[in-house]
Amino acid sequence: MYLLICALMTTMTQAAEKTTTTTNGKSFQSGVVLTFDDRYVDQWVQQITLFKKYDAHVTFFVDHFYTLNPAQIAGLKKLQDAGHAIGSHSVNHIKAVDYVRTKGMKAYLQNEIDPSVKRLTEAGFIPTAFAYPSSSRNEEIDSALLKTFRHLRGGTGLTPGQRMRDLKAIFTPVDQVAGRGCLIGTGVDYAGTEKRPDYLTEIKDAMDHAKQRGEIVVFYAHNISENGPGHHLSPRALEEILAHAQQIGLPTLTYDELP
Repeated sequence: MYLLICALMTTMTQAAEKTTTTTNGKSFQSGVVLTFDDRYVDQWVQQITLFKKYDAHVTFFVDHFYTLNPAQIAGLKKLQDAGHAIGSHSVNHIKAVDYVRTKGMKAYLQNEIDPSVKRLTEAGFIPTAFAYPSSSRNEEIDSALLKTFRHLRGGTGLTPGQRMRDLKAIFTPVDQVAGRGCLIGTGVDYAGTEKRPDYLTEIKDAMDHAKQRGEIVVFYAHNISENGPGHHLSPRALEEILAHAQQIGLPTLTYDELP
């Protein structure tokens, strides 16, 4: 009996080790990848203390970088120094599929991707990941962009009555992350408001699901504020999400921390 128990414990330990991913010195068996899009730098910076409170690191995908003023670029640097990642969201937030269909892949790369990477890199932000504007993507564009980025982020939404934990596309087993170029997320703006009153419960349930199954789950939002401008997640809702992740022991990871 003793030998049987020892053998069982060894098997369980080996199974756990197989589902543990280590990257950049961080080991994790599951995680939540929170991302924020566009250029709401002023509002993002205001949440550095909140992120620190929960030892959470997130990814900010920036478009229209050429329009940022020195104070906003300094704000991105503060976010980076606080452990957050800065990624590319293209130059002008144009839908990739429409652009490639009308002007071709070469033009898309030359006008929307290469300048974005160049400007970010010159400013001290080396983007390892790219988020598709409006989640407009296909496999052909994925293949082209994965020559520049380690990971991409697409998106999908819930159908009426669908539970977030059943949205299979947003979950990736940790041992498959390195081989999956495009990770799919779902939007969490307006969680906990009249527009999406059940979303905080759904988000927490999805995070529990990822923790239980040894998976990465990806979410995206935009501004972090009570009333906008633009699509937004309230600081109160953000804290509730971060607190739940900490409570269940689900690491909050950046795209840079993924293998």
